[in-house]
Amino acid sequence: MSIADLEDKIRDRINARRLQHDLIRRGADWNKLCSALDVIGDTELGLAAYLGHPRIEDDGLCYLHVYGALQILQTQQDAVEQVCRALGIKPQASPKIPEIREVRSSAVGHPSAQQEDNVVKSNFIVRASLSQHAFTLMTVFSDDRQFVQRNVSVPALIEQQKAALGGTLTEIIRILDEAEMKHREQFKDEKLADCFPPTLGYFFSKIFEALHSSTYFPLGKMHVELVAECLAKLRSMLEKRGEWGIYDSVNYEYELLEYPLNELKAFFTNRQASKFTEKDMYIFCSFVKDQLKSLQQIADEFDKQYASLPGVGPLSSNVN
Repeated sequence: MSIADLEDKIRDRINARRLQHDLIRRGADWNKLCSALDVIGDTELGLAAYLGHPRIEDDGLCYLHVYGALQILQTQQDAVEQVCRALGIKPQASPKIPEIREVRSSAVGHPSAQQEDNVVKSNFIVRASLSQHAFTLMTVFSDDRQFVQRNVSVPALIEQQKAALGGTLTEIIRILDEAEMKHREQFKDEKLADCFPPTLGYFFSKIFEALHSSTYFPLGKMHVELVAECLAKLRSMLEKRGEWGIYDSVNYEYELLEYPLNELKAFFTNRQASKFTEKDMYIFCSFVKDQLKSLQQIADEFDKQYASLPGVGPLSSNVN
């Protein structure tokens, strides 16, 4: 799987609303994460353009390409490390690849003077060997050692990095999925759909009956409260999962139902004190009955998500 594909998969997971909500609350980590993922994608574009560029003969342009490619490789490593830091993940292998960083430092970063065991090393790109994709790097030492030369293939370094960072990004996805799966396993048998019992239709029939008959009027308040309990149970279960208050659609539907339910309860508690008539209450009750279908659909989608694997079966656009 390509680096770009793995980047997209990480974005899918961090944009899952519960994890995203937690990350956004840690503002610096969220900003760092978004920036680092952008850099991973940007550097992939840069490396692809580098590898696909037509042959260059001009030495100056060859230097620009080699310098740029080596810097991009290190920048990409640093970005993957920042993704790990922002997510609190310590991968088995560091995304900082020592061999590639050493080549970049010697050829581009600090070629003139490097200290190693009290010996100064100086490096030279042999211009006669230079192409846009490769060069010979000569290193001389301040002690009595003989100079050394090595051939550097930048495309080979790119392939090495793709393999290494691909492993790190895959590990990040696996760790995120394991954490999400652990959370889902904890709640997957608690169905949100059960907040809406089969007797819900019966509750509404009793409320309508209470509005039309003084004999059954005393039963109205009890059945309004039974409907309200369904909403309260849904909220409680979402709070327990850390899913409450982070979906605009759930907040909207819930708040939309609170007002008519409160007015229905007040009407059946003290009819004389209410500013509404039976016809008003009939409209309120009809609205609540119809609007609850939206929450039931949302509850079904949550249940399907919790029964699925991470990255499969995400909540639809109805839950946002």
